[in-house]
Amino acid sequence: MIEPLNVTREEFPKSEKCSEGMKILEKKYDNYEIWYHQDVVYVERPEAKLTLQLMLTKRKNPLILYVTGSAFHWQNIPPTIPKIALLANKGFNVASIQYRGSDAAPFPAQMLDVKAAVRYIKSNAEKYGYNADKIILMGDSSGGHTALMAGLTAGIPEFEEEIYSEVSSEVSGIIDLYGPTDISKMNDEPSSQNHIAPDSPEGFLIGRKNVLENPDLVKPTIVMNYISKERKIPPVLIFHGTNDELVPFGQSCMLYNKLKECGKEAYFYALNGSNHGGREFWSDEIFEIIQGFIDGI
Repeated sequence: MIEPLNVTREEFPKSEKCSEGMKILEKKYDNYEIWYHQDVVYVERPEAKLTLQLMLTKRKNPLILYVTGSAFHWQNIPPTIPKIALLANKGFNVASIQYRGSDAAPFPAQMLDVKAAVRYIKSNAEKYGYNADKIILMGDSSGGHTALMAGLTAGIPEFEEEIYSEVSSEVSGIIDLYGPTDISKMNDEPSSQNHIAPDSPEGFLIGRKNVLENPDLVKPTIVMNYISKERKIPPVLIFHGTNDELVPFGQSCMLYNKLKECGKEAYFYALNGSNHGGREFWSDEIFEIIQGFIDGI
């Protein structure tokens, strides 16, 4: 009987045993080992304790804070985990965030929660063993709007809180997947949904009000209002399907046009024939574009 060896994994000896017909494969590292921290509480609100799912790969790699779309309502996070894990498999550190839905709190609660998560992530980098110097906000659909709002309003006093106030809410970049940018113009193009009524997702966002009858409530939610030649903002990467039946394609056109008009760094990819969401937004080609975008900022 051989006593247990007190050696490291790297020092453990190679077995010389062999079987006839056995085939040998050389080890390859073409994916990433992922450490998963589940339901990490990043802030306590009156409505709920808010959590994030933290998937870590390499310490030095950038971290993507993913904002799941949910028509501005509470999110159902577990079904999104396999999809978000694809980002971790590409080597990114990923935090998938739960944030207050408009059912519980209207705008700007959603983006305030995202900013709290950004600050939490920066404040706890040493605890979890990642580098928080490069954080990228990424969101789909309503989550895209929330990611944009959080990333573009850093430093604006009325959109900042005392939570983790010693840490900035600034991020290095924003990736927007087919997010709304001006809710008052959602029905100016063909859509399969009413975006105006008080019980519409956009109506819920402003406190269950009619969108067109409440321009004072709508104005602060319009993404383009926070883009100007004078304001410093992070680079923005946009993806949108040309046949989007829920968030009209023109919403991303307005955003991109405003960014370019103001001389900002922005990239816009139209997915020809694509509807709202879908697996084509998670293709290797898209990941290569995302990798290039993040490498360049």
